[in-house]
Amino acid sequence: MRLTLPLRLSLLLCALAMGAPVMAQTPPGVAGEPDETIKEVVLSLDASFVEKVSLERYALFALDALAGMDRCLARSGGNGTLSLGCNGQVMTAPWPPQRAVDVARLLSDAVRFVDPERVVRPERVVAVCRALARATDDPFTAYLSPMTMAKAQSQRQGLAAATPGIDLWPRDPSRVREVRMGSDAANKGIRSGDRILAIDGLEVKDLTFPEVLQAMSGMNGTVARLTVQSGRGGPPKQIMVQRLLVPEDDVRWVRLQGGETVYIHIPVFKSGVAEQVRQVLSAGNYTGVVLDLRHNPGGLLPEGIGVLDTFLREGPMAGVRSGPGRPTDDFNARKDTFDTTVPLVVLIDGGSASASELVAKVLKERGRATLVGTTSAGKGSVQRQIPTPDGGLLKVTAGAYVGPTGTRLDEGGVRPHRFLAPSARRTALEGANPGDDSWVLSALDALHIVERNAMLSPGAGPEP
Repeated sequence: MRLTLPLRLSLLLCALAMGAPVMAQTPPGVAGEPDETIKEVVLSLDASFVEKVSLERYALFALDALAGMDRCLARSGGNGTLSLGCNGQVMTAPWPPQRAVDVARLLSDAVRFVDPERVVRPERVVAVCRALARATDDPFTAYLSPMTMAKAQSQRQGLAAATPGIDLWPRDPSRVREVRMGSDAANKGIRSGDRILAIDGLEVKDLTFPEVLQAMSGMNGTVARLTVQSGRGGPPKQIMVQRLLVPEDDVRWVRLQGGETVYIHIPVFKSGVAEQVRQVLSAGNYTGVVLDLRHNPGGLLPEGIGVLDTFLREGPMAGVRSGPGRPTDDFNARKDTFDTTVPLVVLIDGGSASASELVAKVLKERGRATLVGTTSAGKGSVQRQIPTPDGGLLKVTAGAYVGPTGTRLDEGGVRPHRFLAPSARRTALEGANPGDDSWVLSALDALHIVERNAMLSPGAGPEP
């Protein structure tokens, strides 16, 4: 009796489920060389991601995404074999995969298998690569499609551009974490806890954190059309907000309290910042320092390490931990001719990210500073950007920051010693006099407590 294809598939899947050995013929035109983009993404994730992810997990996440596009796709396995069925046909592959290239070959064959013409369609490659990045369970690892990158290039913005001043939660990228005071978004009434449902007509619910950030970004002065669900209730509203480029200003400093205290604002850790901070501290005999890292997105790690070295005499400061079997970095304070032990208070908020968070974490763990403000962003990692052959881009977390005790700077962010409510007035970040900034005034209060404790207990000041 000759078996029909549907019956043969059913028998095959049942046999595989029972663990029986099965011989199946891969349909013509399916087996071939791995697609170059899929191969690049799989191999780069396996080689660069900060933690080890099983090859089976990568493969299954991608196959699930492919099944979401092509409902015919079903799978079963047993006896060292994975079987895929679609429209009465069957393909098999060894299971589990032993090498990253085996995953790339399996997924490429699967993409051909579900296509009636056995062609690798770009939309399926995008779905597979997005799923591969999601398999890491890391909100900062993502594959950006050629369409996304082409739009960025057409706006001449790359991946760094003007934004409406809205910070989002990495694990829940539709939810507003914080809105920058003075931004157009704040002026239009967008608040923490609101939901961004769509950006310029693009639904946000299925996008990754980097994809949402890219959609939110644009040329300076352009307008983003947001669909916003208020966290306070009510129907969704269309809100037009202007994207504005925040310039990377230099270090700003001001003498406060008759010149005895110095306020230092570091907007970003760009080249030369650590030396500027040293010059400021060398210019006066201060009794206290307020270091403002609010909305500092990070920047150059060596500059952050240089600032730490200014406030710490010796001992461990920080490190970068890469994936298994890859090199790590450790940074220790060095004794030199200038190490200040002056009392220190650091301002942080939800916009303090990456290197600025690491600086705050180290100073907190070493007992060197009092932290004031709100919990930082929780981006304690280093990303590599890898162009893919199709014109897309893979962003992969290749390293994680650790503090002096060896603990990672995790997604929970750095918690301050003293929490502050959002400022109702213009802040120093918006051009107000630091002496009129309510958060700076709270930092000065905290500084007085540190100074008073040092006076009551001679020699018990904030030693590094």
